[in-house]
Amino acid sequence: MKNRLISSLIFIIIGALLILVPLYIVPVCPPPEVATMPTDMTNNMMNHEMAHSTTGTIMKCFWTARAEVGIGIVVIAIGLLMLFSRTVFVRMGLSMALACISFFTAAIPTILIGVCPGAMMLCNMGTKPALILLSILLLVVAIINALYLNKVSRKLNFRL
Repeated sequence: MKNRLISSLIFIIIGALLILVPLYIVPVCPPPEVATMPTDMTNNMMNHEMAHSTTGTIMKCFWTARAEVGIGIVVIAIGLLMLFSRTVFVRMGLSMALACISFFTAAIPTILIGVCPGAMMLCNMGTKPALILLSILLLVVAIINALYLNKVSRKLNFRL
């Protein structure tokens, strides 16, 4: 019970940090605002073009933040599943799944999507290293928990 509570709370906190880091703690570049549509509806073609035009381009770090929010939600869901699961083998499998997810967490800001190309931008200086550190923390905690649960499962098998 003690391991189940502690490990699941750690995973839930890491998942919450994966959501909060790119949105609030070290925020990424915001999306450009959509241009306002004119109130005159006489020229439908102009209104349609104005509805789809933007004042700038969406930066890569915006999409990185969205993907990391999705991964954070998955980590929280697995942490909750781990909290309510009583079977050692299920929790060990969930820990191994979180170890695999940690690689995707690190790959999104580095390889898959990336962040802004400017070296002095906040997303490149703050968000990217923070997400990589969180993914390393997730990997380490997941591996330690899986090894601990493996040890516990071997003790349970010897009793039977």
